[in-house]
Amino acid sequence: MSAWTLRFDSAGLLDFFHWRRPAAVKLARPAAVSREVSERRSAAMRGFFPKLASWYEQRMHLADMREVDRYLSQSTDLVDLERRIHEIERRGSASRWF
Repeated sequence: MSAWTLRFDSAGLLDFFHWRRPAAVKLARPAAVSREVSERRSAAMRGFFPKLASWYEQRMHLADMREVDRYLSQSTDLVDLERRIHEIERRGSASRWF
């Protein structure tokens, strides 16, 4: 039994899949355009980070609330629930909750 290999690379059939980037062309940009783009980019970043911090804080608060809800839902009766609520209130802001 003979073995054979089909080679597409020599026929040029795979050249379509080999995308080649053209040689880099440096475009001369005026300093004013570059500065304007830089200023816009920095303004966008200054606006982005407060939004990101706010979003992260909200997510952390919601995660804490889910944890408190999970802790309170594990109570066995009304007395246990009230004890857990008072325990959370007693911890105050120094704890991981609130």
